[in-house]
Amino acid sequence: MSRETIRLLLIGSAVVAAALSIWFGIPLLQSWSTPRLERVWVVSSRLGDDMASAAPKEVLAGAPVNLYAVVETTLRGRRRFFGPVERMRLGDESAEVVDVELWSTWWNALEVLWFKVEPVYGFDNENLEADFDPRRIRYRETFMLAWGFRNQHAADTTPTGDDFPRLDVGTMRFKAQAAVRDVRDRVLDEAVSPGAEGVHATTNAEQPHRVTVRASDQPLGVVQGYAGLPYVPVSDGLPAAEHPAARFIGGTILDFWIATQRALGAAELPFFGWEELAERGTVVVEEMFLADDGIYYYTDDPLRPVTFDEVQAGDLLSIEDHVGVLYQDRGPGGGGDGVLNKWDRLLGGYFEPLRDMPVEDAFHSGITVYRLAAQVESGDAVAR
Repeated sequence: MSRETIRLLLIGSAVVAAALSIWFGIPLLQSWSTPRLERVWVVSSRLGDDMASAAPKEVLAGAPVNLYAVVETTLRGRRRFFGPVERMRLGDESAEVVDVELWSTWWNALEVLWFKVEPVYGFDNENLEADFDPRRIRYRETFMLAWGFRNQHAADTTPTGDDFPRLDVGTMRFKAQAAVRDVRDRVLDEAVSPGAEGVHATTNAEQPHRVTVRASDQPLGVVQGYAGLPYVPVSDGLPAAEHPAARFIGGTILDFWIATQRALGAAELPFFGWEELAERGTVVVEEMFLADDGIYYYTDDPLRPVTFDEVQAGDLLSIEDHVGVLYQDRGPGGGGDGVLNKWDRLLGGYFEPLRDMPVEDAFHSGITVYRLAAQVESGDAVAR
């Protein structure tokens, strides 16, 4: 073998060795240097917030909320956070604040999958079990493929299930899953934020992140933030703080109205069942019915129509355990006419999630109207 041939072989082997080192060595070095994923935090921020936080957000319709997926990692024995924000709070105002860094382009690629965490069914406890445990209310995770694989997204509270009305208000929870992939697109590491299994947990760190969108700051707007939750009758013996309506997990329309009043200042108002309506409130109309002309009349005086001189938006219409909240005065042409009729609007639902509906869809006869004694005034009770 000639000296020139040997020289070419040596050069060729050196090139091959270098190529193999690059091909196998760099990916190994990247994998070695990439932080180990521990968990994912879903945090969010509203317009005007000084930083994103894991605390639940309650906003008015139209106010943007951005979701961020921040990965908690271990890198060289140190706890570090990586995501699209500079700092975040791991809970409410009293929680720890941590610095957040950008994921290095030198490391293996990080991608994020988003999920909505929402109720499995539109109602539960249909047999009205007195000892029903609210922890039996089931939630599921829906993969949001259309959201892509970025580490941030606008919060969208629209339900995906057919049992729930598509509204621009209501409550939704979110989960994120992070995955580290190498150059061959193999998943080398994964971590998740709390999902469906954490809905009934008691701390922000254990729960999927919640965003609630209200129609307004008035009672009739606040109660609409409970849209998207299942209708679930539960025992009245639960401590108020543990009631599923107070925790935005589920409840009846009456429960959601009580939770609204408590949130707006009527903290002394306990959760109670429909049997106590007469005790807790004032009877406004003893009994009324819907006549063929589309107007509601007093049962004991069938020629006398019920008007908005007697009833008002925010009053509770009831046929035993079927309760709805009177919402808006409407007439045949759309505007308010001062008479309670089939065109007026109701916030209600009987063994179905809360929705805005015509009064006639829910109440026809044998109806009693109540007004809670400890009720915050419904300042947005106007015809629209």
